[in-house]
Amino acid sequence: MKKYKVVFVVLMLMLGTPLMAQETGNSVLEQFKDTPSEKVYVSLNTSLLFTGEYLFYKVYCLNDKTKQPSDISTIAYVELISENTEVVFKHKIRLEKSRGQGDFFVPTTVPSGNYKLIAYTRWMKNGAMNRFFQEDISIINPYQTNQDAVLPDLSENVTSITENMATNGEEDKRFILETDKESYPKKSKVALSIQNFRGASGYGNYNISVRKKEDLNHRPKRSPQSYIEWHAEQMANAPIFYETIAFAPEGNGELLKGRIRANSSDLALASQPIAISIPGEDFQIKVVGTDSTGLFYINLSKDYAEPQAILQVLDAPKGSYTIEILKDPPLDYSGLQFGRFLMDTNMQDAIVRRSLHNQIENGYFAVKPDTLKLDALNDPYGGAYVETLDLDEYTRFKTLDETVVELVENVWTKRNKDKTVSFKVRSFDETYEESEYDAMVFVDGVLMPDQTELLEFDSRLIKTVNTVREKFAMGGTTYFGLINLVTKDGNYYDLINATGMTKIELDRPRLPKRYFAQSYTEDTNTRIPDFRDQLLWQPNVSLEGSQMGLDFFTSEVPGEYELRLEGFSIYGRPVAITKTITVE
Repeated sequence: MKKYKVVFVVLMLMLGTPLMAQETGNSVLEQFKDTPSEKVYVSLNTSLLFTGEYLFYKVYCLNDKTKQPSDISTIAYVELISENTEVVFKHKIRLEKSRGQGDFFVPTTVPSGNYKLIAYTRWMKNGAMNRFFQEDISIINPYQTNQDAVLPDLSENVTSITENMATNGEEDKRFILETDKESYPKKSKVALSIQNFRGASGYGNYNISVRKKEDLNHRPKRSPQSYIEWHAEQMANAPIFYETIAFAPEGNGELLKGRIRANSSDLALASQPIAISIPGEDFQIKVVGTDSTGLFYINLSKDYAEPQAILQVLDAPKGSYTIEILKDPPLDYSGLQFGRFLMDTNMQDAIVRRSLHNQIENGYFAVKPDTLKLDALNDPYGGAYVETLDLDEYTRFKTLDETVVELVENVWTKRNKDKTVSFKVRSFDETYEESEYDAMVFVDGVLMPDQTELLEFDSRLIKTVNTVREKFAMGGTTYFGLINLVTKDGNYYDLINATGMTKIELDRPRLPKRYFAQSYTEDTNTRIPDFRDQLLWQPNVSLEGSQMGLDFFTSEVPGEYELRLEGFSIYGRPVAITKTITVE
C-alpha cells in the first residue's frame, strides 16, 4: 500500500486547488501592498519585418526592488498595436523562472506601417502604461498597393526623419562571442563559442539571434541596457510599490475571474463550489468557492491543449445559477507615440530581393518546420496507474450501465435511496472500505456530477474506459476512484449543451517551440533553396560556466551577419554582446 500513498499526495495537489483571494475590496488586496512593482523586457530578432517573416521574441520579467528576475508573475502579455490603435496580435506568454518565448508570422493581411510592440504583466496594470515595455516595429507589405503609411510627403526630408536613431547602449565587455572564422562560404558550418569572464555573476539564461544586417535604413531595436536606462527615467520619483492595487498578480498561472448569479432569491451566493473542466487528453479539473457576492477566481497553472472549458456549480439543482466570466477592462492605447520608418527609392532593390527570398522560403516550409514542445502538457492522472479498457476488443452493449456490469472490472454502480446513482471503484487493498466514497466520472475530461444520466449513455460512442483506483480530494469532498470515458471522436465537450454547464473559450498561453535549425551533412538535400536572412534564433541559451559552444549553418544569401546575445544574468544584470561575420 505504500506505493499508492505517494500517488495520493500528487493527486491531492492536482485536484485540491484552494480558492485564491478575490479582488472584492481593499481588505483583500491589502495582502499585495508590500509586493514590489515589476518590469518586462522583450528581446527581438528584428524591429523591421516583411510579409512572410517571423518576429521572434523572448520575454524577461524583473523585480523593480531587487533588480533581479521576478517571481511575482507567471504570465506576460505581448501585443502589437497599429497607429490606429488596432490590436494586430495579443499573445499570452507563460513565464518559467521569469522567462518566456513567442513568435508572430506576418500575414499578407497586415498592411505596411509603423507599429508599437508593448509587453506587460497583469500586476503591471496597477501602474501607468508608460512603464510597460514599448518598442517601435515597422512592417513592409509589398503585396498591397497602398503604401501611404511608409511613404513620405513630398515636403518631408527623409534623412531628417531617420537620423535620430535609438542607441543600443554599451556592450558588456566581460562576455565575448568567438567564431572559428570571420568569413564563411554559403551553406557552411559556423562554430560559435560564448566566453564568460564574469564567473558566476555571468550565469544566466539568454537568447541568441544570427541575422543578416539590415539593408534598409531603420531605427535599431532597444538593447537590455538602454531599456533599463529608459525604464529608470519612467520610474523617476515613482515608488516601487503600486499606490493603488486594482489587479492581483498572476502568481500561479493565468487567472479566470467569474461571477455566479442566483436564479432564485432563496439561493445563496457565498461558498458555492465552482468546478472548471478543461477537456481533452490532458484534461484538468479544479474546484474553487465563491465569496459573499458570488465572485470567484481560478488559477490555471498548467498548459492545456484544448482552448475550451466547462464550468458548473456543484451540489446545486440544474439551472439554479448562471455563470459568467468577467474580463479586465481594455487598455487605452490612445497615448502611444509611434516611431516613423519611411521608404525611399534607394530601397527598391533590397525590398524586391527580400520579398522574393521570403516567398521561396515559405514555399519550402514543409521541409523546415518548427515544432511545439507538447511534452510539457499535463498528465491528468497525476502519475497514477491507469487501467484502460478498449471496447473495440469486445462485443458491445447498448448502454454504459450494461457495459460496466459486463466488461469493466473493479467498477460498479450503486442505486441510492434518493433514486440517484453513484459509480464505485474497487481499491487495490481489500481491507479498505472503498464503497464509502463515490468515484469521479468524466467524459473526454469533462466532469459529470450527475452520474444517474450516464447509465443510458450510448456505449457505441465510447472508445476506451480509463480507471484510476486511488483516493482523491477535491473541493472539500473525498472521492475514491476516477473514471474517464473517452469517446471515439474525443469531442464530447463540443456537443455539450446541457443545463447547468457553461462552456467558454480560453485564451490559451502560447506553447513554446523548438525552432528549426538548418544543417548540412552528407544526407542533406542541398538542392532545396536556402534564402534565410535569419540563420539562427535560439531563445534559451543557458550559460552556467566559463564558456559554451553551439553551431549553425549559413544560407545562400551573401552579406554581413550580426550575432547577438541578449538577456539578463541570474542577478538581473543586462547583457548584450554582438559579433559580425561575413558570408561570401
